[in-house]
Amino acid sequence: MRYRKILRIFSLVIVIAMLVMAVPVTAQDRFIELDPEEGTIGSRVVVVGEGFNASSESSDKYAILYFSSQEATEVDDIDSDVTVYKIVKDGIWLDYDGDFEEEFTVPDRLDDGEDEDDYEDVTAGTYYIYICHYLNTVPPTVATRIREVAEFTVIGGEISIDPEEGPVDTEVEISGSEFAEDENITVSYDGDEIDIESGDDETDGDGEFTCTIFIPESTAGDHTITVEVGGSEVEAAFTVEPEIVLDPTSGEAGAEISVSGTGFDRRSDLVVYFDEEAVATDTTDTDGNFDTTFVVPELEGGIYDVEVEDEDENLDAAKFTVTVSEPTQPTPSPTPPPSPIAVNLSTTSGEVGSDLIITGAGFQPAGTVVIKFSDEVLDTVAADASGIFVSVVKVPSAKAGEHTISISDGTSTEEVTFTLKTEPPPIPTPLLPKMGAKAKTPVIFDWEDVDVEAKPVSYDFQVATDEDFGEDSIVLEETGLFVSEYETSEVESLALAAEETVYYWRVRAVDATDNEGEWTGAGEFYVSKPFSFPMWAVYTLLGLGGLILFAVGYWMGRRTAYYYTF
Repeated sequence: MRYRKILRIFSLVIVIAMLVMAVPVTAQDRFIELDPEEGTIGSRVVVVGEGFNASSESSDKYAILYFSSQEATEVDDIDSDVTVYKIVKDGIWLDYDGDFEEEFTVPDRLDDGEDEDDYEDVTAGTYYIYICHYLNTVPPTVATRIREVAEFTVIGGEISIDPEEGPVDTEVEISGSEFAEDENITVSYDGDEIDIESGDDETDGDGEFTCTIFIPESTAGDHTITVEVGGSEVEAAFTVEPEIVLDPTSGEAGAEISVSGTGFDRRSDLVVYFDEEAVATDTTDTDGNFDTTFVVPELEGGIYDVEVEDEDENLDAAKFTVTVSEPTQPTPSPTPPPSPIAVNLSTTSGEVGSDLIITGAGFQPAGTVVIKFSDEVLDTVAADASGIFVSVVKVPSAKAGEHTISISDGTSTEEVTFTLKTEPPPIPTPLLPKMGAKAKTPVIFDWEDVDVEAKPVSYDFQVATDEDFGEDSIVLEETGLFVSEYETSEVESLALAAEETVYYWRVRAVDATDNEGEWTGAGEFYVSKPFSFPMWAVYTLLGLGGLILFAVGYWMGRRTAYYYTF
């Protein structure tokens, strides 16, 4: 019995010794740093970490990165203490010093937790970055204990409005930037949602947008325009100014004239003045509107001021022409018809930014002529008394090819064709993976930035099994990349590594006006399969451990038999 106890103790000592060998001898100070420490949804953040489990020549170590709205510490665990999160980087390789440097994108939703009821959108505020180790199991599993924490502040976007003041029904352009990418836009006025009349109804790939609204009926003074994108709300102030309208704007003394107004004070008494003489009174409604009539006083013919002022001294004025009846005149001879419209361009083709002289004749005398390049207004110019105008404009950025220039005075329209010559973007220089190289997963594709006039530049990227890039051979394709690199996801990496074949990749640049450059040549590469510890080796090690324990037991048994014999 005593030797059996000794045998059990000896076996326990061996197991403990093996466990001790698996534990690092020394512990290091761990930390992670973020650059930047604040940003908008969709922005990129670099994470640098030191002092984690170090990889060795025989064993690679990995970590995983979480983005969460819940605050926790290094004594808490993922999925028990932190349940609302997004995995922003997985499979982080820890180098031989236990250090790493990675990049992640600020998410717009936290939807990787176990309970779908806990999912939530990311909004402006403080968030937490957590890192956990991977265990050396087969397959690898995550050790849910939090190893290090960093804070990150999500900031909302920015908007500007033009104009910032005006009467009711003013068309206001709203420009936004630094919002989340590809998110719906909601516009509210004093807390009530209003329609977007034109422009974007969602942000683009850079988190930017431009749209227009019309100011609804409201009282004089400041009002709040609110833009909501992906949970972030940004406000701007618009000042409503009073405005009156006369109908008609001319007439003889004694005529009854209608006067209406918007943008005055709420339920306010007001007075209508004609040439500083009070001719009517009224009261505005809850939105500052009114509609009344007055009689034109007995005055000589001429132009007079009609003013409306409420109790809070909100005031607007309009011009009214008092007419006087004239004796009947003989019928004049018919006015000769206007000369036919003629338009001339200084050149019918050119490059972006070059000068273009546009001349025209036969338009409305003293009328307003609007010149458009496709749908973009290039100039608004006044014709002279003979219907002639001259305009000098710059050729705008657009896609190369033919474009229609439209010249209109509201009554007559003339169109001419202009051919835009544009240099396509240069061909990017491929960097990684190199020709014929065997790439590890995740596969990192890299190429040099290109410079274009029409910024920003984006890139189209393809991977295929055929160097001719036939449609059926393309296995990976990305368009609209705004950085000169691409890293395959875990799913993409596994798909590429699963096929033991040669791959080809290429990339091209596209400028902001959709002018496409030439593709690079086909870069040839291979993908290495990720290393996994063979199961036969695991079984061999377990068998050796069993033989050792059997030999020790057999030796102790022989010792016991010898003792009792002698």
